[in-house]
Amino acid sequence: MTHGYKILAAAAGGFGAGAMALAAVLVLARSDPPPLQAAPVPATAASSYADAVARAAPSVLRVFGQRYGAPGEAPPPPSNGAIPGLSRGSAVLVSDDGLLVTSGHLVAGADAIGVQVPDRRILDAELLGIDAPTDLAVLRIDEAPGPGIDVGEPAALRPGDVVLAIGNPFGLDQTVSFGIVSALGRSELGLTEIEGFIQTDAAINPGNSGGALIDTRGRLVGINTAIMSDSGYSEGVAFAIPADRVMRVVAAIAQGGNVERGWIGIGARTLEPGLAERFGVRAPRGVFVSRVLPESPAAAAGLRTGDVIVAAGGEPVLTSPALREAVIAAGAGGSIELAVWRGSEQLTAKVRTGLRPTTEHTAAERVANRGCRDAAGC
Repeated sequence: MTHGYKILAAAAGGFGAGAMALAAVLVLARSDPPPLQAAPVPATAASSYADAVARAAPSVLRVFGQRYGAPGEAPPPPSNGAIPGLSRGSAVLVSDDGLLVTSGHLVAGADAIGVQVPDRRILDAELLGIDAPTDLAVLRIDEAPGPGIDVGEPAALRPGDVVLAIGNPFGLDQTVSFGIVSALGRSELGLTEIEGFIQTDAAINPGNSGGALIDTRGRLVGINTAIMSDSGYSEGVAFAIPADRVMRVVAAIAQGGNVERGWIGIGARTLEPGLAERFGVRAPRGVFVSRVLPESPAAAAGLRTGDVIVAAGGEPVLTSPALREAVIAAGAGGSIELAVWRGSEQLTAKVRTGLRPTTEHTAAERVANRGCRDAAGC
């Protein structure tokens, strides 16, 4: 079955039970069976997460992107009773001075952007910038309705942790849904250029895009961005951008209007058995260099097509998205040390990173270019 991915813009619109096992104990020193030991009682789930929601919900606002169209051109047709040309979704207040983050696809190309605050007023919002590789946009309003949301630690999340989604699905303000972390670091989905998503089964629907994924303490751990679905609605597989990445994007755009990322100029693919056999690669795992762009930092450092990168910055890299993350983290104008297999020889290359070129891709191109396969490479 072919599954569809849906980026969550609205036009005007499980819990795995833990298993317990009894251990049989064999005692050789006595003939009568030993008394049964009581199995440990698992911790009970909280009966309510209302306190966490109360802490976070005031910071989750409704965002509108209005597109008027060119003079004499009709705006996009209405959907679900929407105002023509109007997209609606969610945004999260992340600072006390009015900075908000939302999904880039909600406000890209908008002629006017509005944010509805808790007292129902709609405030004009300034678009500070859109980061296309993560599909995040940063807005500013002059009058913050309250303090920014507390930011948690997505790196501390584990599969099975409880999370809650807050947003405005189908225009229903402040809707809360419950779920768990299904998986971490989901990549190579073709949703955005930079992935590494938190996967959750919390119900996410059109209009939730740009909303908050919070932990049980009411802290932001992710920004909801997309679902995997055949119907276009929640089927229990949703994705959120980790909050630490979100806040780095917010800081960069608030300061300079864009995000600068490191780049070394290679095309690369995760090394799989078929690829290794085809090219006679001896490295057991790593990232296969499929091309080195001329006059790139990688070319200057002596990297070659056919090399296999097995570590970056002293940390193993097993996939091309992991390599991309390591290069990005090094920043533009920084350096990164790569451990490389070239045939049976093991080498070290120190690469001076450049500034990653800006690229725009369609959804189909993002699927085809997963990892480091696009024109810009890693």
